[in-house]
Amino acid sequence: MSKFHSTISRREFMKGIGLAGAGLGAAAVVAPNFHDLDEVTSSSAQFKHPWYVKEREYDDPTLEIDWNVFERVDRTRKVLGSRFPLTATNGTHATLHPEIAKYRAMKQEENRDIEYMKEKFPSYQGPSLRDYSLTGASGASRKLPSPNYIGEMDGVNIPSPADRGLAKWQGTPEENLQTITNAFKFFGATRVRVMELTDKGKKLVYKNSTGGKPYNFKDADQPEETDSEYVIPNTARYLINYACLEATDHVRQAPAPTYSGYCHGNKVRNNVHYFLGSMGFMHIEAGGFTPAAGVGAFAGTTEHSRSAMLGTSYSHGNLFRWMGRIITDMPLTPTKPIDAGIARFCIDCMTCAHSCPYESMPLGEQRWDHENPEEEAIQNYIPGFKGWRLFNFRCPRCKNCHGACVFNGGNEAIIHNIVRTTQAITPIFNGFFADMETAFGYGTRNPDDWWQREVPTFQFDPTYLY
Repeated sequence: MSKFHSTISRREFMKGIGLAGAGLGAAAVVAPNFHDLDEVTSSSAQFKHPWYVKEREYDDPTLEIDWNVFERVDRTRKVLGSRFPLTATNGTHATLHPEIAKYRAMKQEENRDIEYMKEKFPSYQGPSLRDYSLTGASGASRKLPSPNYIGEMDGVNIPSPADRGLAKWQGTPEENLQTITNAFKFFGATRVRVMELTDKGKKLVYKNSTGGKPYNFKDADQPEETDSEYVIPNTARYLINYACLEATDHVRQAPAPTYSGYCHGNKVRNNVHYFLGSMGFMHIEAGGFTPAAGVGAFAGTTEHSRSAMLGTSYSHGNLFRWMGRIITDMPLTPTKPIDAGIARFCIDCMTCAHSCPYESMPLGEQRWDHENPEEEAIQNYIPGFKGWRLFNFRCPRCKNCHGACVFNGGNEAIIHNIVRTTQAITPIFNGFFADMETAFGYGTRNPDDWWQREVPTFQFDPTYLY
C-alpha cells in the first residue's frame, strides 16, 4: 500500500477532477473531505468495507421489495431471468416461447455484437482463428464432474471426518466464516459472503424445477433428491455466495466470447464442495434454483443494478461472471446487504444499456413491472420488487455489459477510488463520471488489440485481486 499521506480538501479534490470554478460552492457542501489518501486507495478487507460503503439490515438490499407480492418462483409456468425463458405447454414440460425463439434467431443471424464492434472500431474485421482458438481453449477444461443436488461428484470420493479418524469440525459462526473465506479464496474465489435462509430469505429459493419437482424445506437429517421432491433440511440455514472473476482484461475486448469465468468457477465449485463435505457439513448445490444477482444483493456481494441479470460490485463492477451458491448447515455469521450508491448511479449512467448491441438492457428507472411490453404481456419476470429487468426476449448473452460497467475500474488509478467514494456520498456528479469513463477509454476495446497487450498471468489483473 502506498505510504503517501496527505489531507485533501474539498476544493483540491474538485480541482483535481477538473470541477473547480462554476458550481464549486454548491459542490463543496456535499462533496467528501478525504482525510487521508490511504483512506481512499486502500483495498477493503474481507469483513470491512471502505468507509463510504454502508451496511444495511439483513433481508433489506438496495431495492424496494413488496414482501406481500414477492414469492418463490414457480418454474413450471416459466423460467424467469434465465438464458432461455420458457413457458409451459403442459403441467410438466416446458418449451421455448415461439416469440422468443423467433426474436432470438433473428438477432443471432444478424451477429449484432460483431457488427457493433465493427462500427465502433473500423479496422476490426471480426473474430479470427486465434480468437476462436483462445476462447475454445478457455472452456476446454470445463469437463470436471458437476456436483449433483447434494454436492456429490461422479468419480470423486469426498472423505468424511470419520474417514480421517477425526471429529466433525467445530467452530464459532465467526470462525467458520473466516475459515470458508480463506479456503474459498485459496481455491480462486474473489468474494465470499453469506445470507441466512430466514422466512424472507427462503423466498429466493425457487419453488420447483422446470419439470415441476418441488424444493421442500423439511425437518430432515440430510438433503435428498427423490422422484417426487428435493429435500432441504431446515438445519441447512445458510446460503454461501462465492464470486469468481471473469478474465478482467479479456472481457473488455467484447464481443470475442470468453468462457474463462465459467471454466474457473466450475473448478472452484468442485473445490468448495469437497472442502465443506470433508469438514463434515451439508453442501447442497444451489446454483440452479436460486437467482445469482438476488443472492448477491442479499448477501452483500453486489448491489442490484441496471445490468439486471448481473450484480454490480463497488470494487469489481460487472466482472463477477460466476456467482456460486451453496446451502449448508455449517454455522456461519451472515453478512449484510450493502449500499455503495450503485443503484443511484445506475439511474444516470446507462453505459451498459447503451453498449448493448441487442437493445436488451432497460433504459428507464426502476419499476415494479417489465419495461419491455412483450415480456410484460406474459409477465416474464419475477414480480414483487422495484428494479431493472433484462429483456430476455432479446439477450443472446454476449458480454458487452460485463466489460462496459463504469465500476470495472480496478485499483490501478486513484481516480477510480475517488469516483467510487464521491458517487456513494452524492449523486450530483454521476452523469459526469459516466461520461468521463467513456471519454478515457475504460470500457470496450478493439478485440484485435488484445493480442498486442501485455496480458496478466492467469486472466486476472492483480489490481482486482483483493
